Amino acid sequence: MNINDEAKAREELERAIGTGHAETIAKTAMANIWPLYSSHYVLLTKAIDMLPATVLERYPVLRVVHPMTPVLARNRPYKPLVYPDDARGMSPDELDALTLGQMIAFRFSGDVAAALIYAQRLEERIHQMHVDGRARSDGPLWFLHLQIGSTYLAAGQSSRALLEFATARQLGRLSLQEDAERMAVARAALAHAVRGSLEDAETALADGARMTPPTAAHENSTYSTERTAAALIAVERMSADMTCALAELEPYDSIEVIWPFALLARVRALLAWKRPHEALELLQLAGDAHPAQHGSFASDVIASKTIDALLAVGDEVAAHRIADAATNPGMLTSLSIVHLALCEGNHAGASRILRRIGAQRNLGPGVRAKHLLLSACLEFARKGSIDARMAASIARIAITGNSRRVLTTVPAGLIAQVESHLSGDTAEEFARAITGLEFSDLESRPALTSSELRVLAALSRHATIARIAAEFHVSPNTIKPQLKSLYRKLGCSSREEAIEIGGRFRMPPADLEPARFG
Repeated sequence: MNINDEAKAREELERAIGTGHAETIAKTAMANIWPLYSSHYVLLTKAIDMLPATVLERYPVLRVVHPMTPVLARNRPYKPLVYPDDARGMSPDELDALTLGQMIAFRFSGDVAAALIYAQRLEERIHQMHVDGRARSDGPLWFLHLQIGSTYLAAGQSSRALLEFATARQLGRLSLQEDAERMAVARAALAHAVRGSLEDAETALADGARMTPPTAAHENSTYSTERTAAALIAVERMSADMTCALAELEPYDSIEVIWPFALLARVRALLAWKRPHEALELLQLAGDAHPAQHGSFASDVIASKTIDALLAVGDEVAAHRIADAATNPGMLTSLSIVHLALCEGNHAGASRILRRIGAQRNLGPGVRAKHLLLSACLEFARKGSIDARMAASIARIAITGNSRRVLTTVPAGLIAQVESHLSGDTAEEFARAITGLEFSDLESRPALTSSELRVLAALSRHATIARIAAEFHVSPNTIKPQLKSLYRKLGCSSREEAIEIGGRFRMPPADLEPARFG
């Protein structure tokens, strides 16, 4: 395979196109895939577009490069498999290209778990097998690391993705491909932005802006990645340019690998602006526009932000359905489930998940900030107050300016508690940091006694106090004060209102036994 001779590759492909013979065009394109992709992308895609589907099926790498493949993968997932006999006849360079193509194809099709397998397989080939062409300065090694990192990023493994992007950048500096380093820097900026390392993301974006503009093969991917990183930074800081940054994002139905990150920026902004119904609509449209993304960052974004939006509109029952369906929730979904547990008054459940998250390594600054704020919400819900140490920690988060959006997710009462513990310069800095923010009102589940819960359950079964009393084998005079206390705690005055509020808070528990009353 002539992976390094750009001029010869172009000549051979033009000659093959001149023959009009599909098999000759395919073999020539495949034999020169890297120089054609990196230096003659327009000619390569023109040649591939000439090939009939029957030929493309035998050349999965060319099928992946075909512009129609990611679009068609929405409705008909493309998951190329190769017979072992065919693979044995390939050169090491061709096997690299094949494994890369399979990884990208599975990523197109939403099967990120399978794409990860090919990413790891490609990593093993790089580490265990020396290939002369791969290691040359005009070879594809930087691109292999870039795409491996992009697959880790699509799987939500941002710290591991950053290692691959760092390698791709270092190789890109040595590469003859002029835009190699810029593309690696753009993806690193996105990974940093997702993790909440906003200064690192800004530095990467500034570095990229000083580099050579991307070539045709990488133009849209590079610019869309940079714009998405910039939008995530703006949303987290709730900065003045946030609306403009969001307007430059790829549409919700984009085929670019960065679409879930752009979706995250948009939905976070809508929720911060208290527009949850629009957020739900956008999440639904984005989910419908892409193949199922099981175990991916995309599925984590959609599940977590749907829970958050449903809580914002007061539909806790629907939010709980999403949470219950998340058998192996990602980090964002786990944090949203904590928020749901707090709304339901399930303090033990919230505490359990927070402990599990806190014990994990490689948490980014964004998750750490959210974890701290949810821990403060839990303490506030349990005690009605927080201690000075917690208040100081929240103040530090606010004063950095990198978590202004996250602060809007905590109740106003908690912010008042923080202010009560601060003094002097810190109090002034905190006041400036939260200026213009609108805080949430975290509706806590009322604390009912077991007797009150049983009365609440009986309201949906019986129309009168006498019948409720008969079920529990007690006097109606025993039920009346329980019902009065129940109405007071729920803030209502009728049976219908009590049933509606109880349903919203998932009270009483489904397994509560109605036969006992105390």
